[in-house]
Amino acid sequence: IYSLLDRQSSVCRTVTKELAVIMSRPNWDFVPPNEDANTSFATVAFAEGVSRRAYRAMYWKPAHKYGRKAVVKEYKHGYTWAQGDWDTALKIYQQTELLAAQFNSFVSWTNCPIHVVERSVQLVKSQIAGSTPKLGEWVLVEDYLEGDYQKFISNSGWVKPQCMTTYMSIPAFAHWSWVHTGGQLMVSDLQGVHYSDKYMLTDPCILSLSREYGATDLALIGMGLFFMTHQCTDICRSLGIAHKRPNMAAMRQLLNKDMIQLSTSYIAKEQYDKLPAQTKQLIRSILLASVGQFMW
Repeated sequence: IYSLLDRQSSVCRTVTKELAVIMSRPNWDFVPPNEDANTSFATVAFAEGVSRRAYRAMYWKPAHKYGRKAVVKEYKHGYTWAQGDWDTALKIYQQTELLAAQFNSFVSWTNCPIHVVERSVQLVKSQIAGSTPKLGEWVLVEDYLEGDYQKFISNSGWVKPQCMTTYMSIPAFAHWSWVHTGGQLMVSDLQGVHYSDKYMLTDPCILSLSREYGATDLALIGMGLFFMTHQCTDICRSLGIAHKRPNMAAMRQLLNKDMIQLSTSYIAKEQYDKLPAQTKQLIRSILLASVGQFMW
């Protein structure tokens, strides 16, 4: 580590001190970078979701990110030995980013645009014996989000109560994405940090009619569950989409939460697959009947 740091600028001492503090914490072994590595990371996850674990990390490359905090993510249900194993995840990030940019142009008056965290897929080139991620595994690396990390909406209908007052842009973004794409897609599972001048999101989900966005894509059932709890705010009304939502009485009858248990997205997906084809078609008809013209 030190030979690498000695060749850097005056920030070496600060970065070395921060790394020494991190490595001195109990159960906080930190994988040092080799000559080719872009990032070093902790060997104990600090957070995890349904499908991924997250490890604290630090950038060594590129130069403009040197010494900055990062997050390394790996899948919980198997190792990713091929770079392409992250293609679906990157596709979700990119699609959410594209829709967010379009949404921001319609709600510029809020002065709080929605952005998606910068990310890349990197190869693990150093490992402490017995730890994960493994040497030779491909991982997702993101900028670390400082601040109060929050989940705003889930992919199974839950919405943070403060979204009705403080975080109104987030559920409006989900609703708008569904209308804007003619009911083909909906951004979901939106989480991250709300700053004074922007939202910075990570780990989004995409719900789609085609079910092409991985294990967290709950498709029609996820869209229906969103509208079971979503209450339009002034942002929805300003966008002219408040009236574009499904027949909720019919939707509640089909998506009885006592029948479809949603403790995890995997269970929801499994139960959706077991629904009769006629029920799925009814859900599709109810959803698309109200969305109107395909805009995307």
